[in-house]
Amino acid sequence: MLIEAVRYKKKLPFDYYKEIIEYYRNHKMDLDIEKLQEYIDFFSKCDKIEEIIQMEVF
Repeated sequence: MLIEAVRYKKKLPFDYYKEIIEYYRNHKMDLDIEKLQEYIDFFSKCDKIEEIIQMEVF
């Protein structure tokens, strides 16, 4: 969900996007960072996705 929210940030209502990001900020200790990185690597703009997640969540 986090990756998809970042990928479709401009298509989502702003309030909904912020709600998703806030959830992940509050649960960042529960995230499996290695697994998240594996998933990010499947996308063509993986560097941009990773950068946004770092800025928004961590």
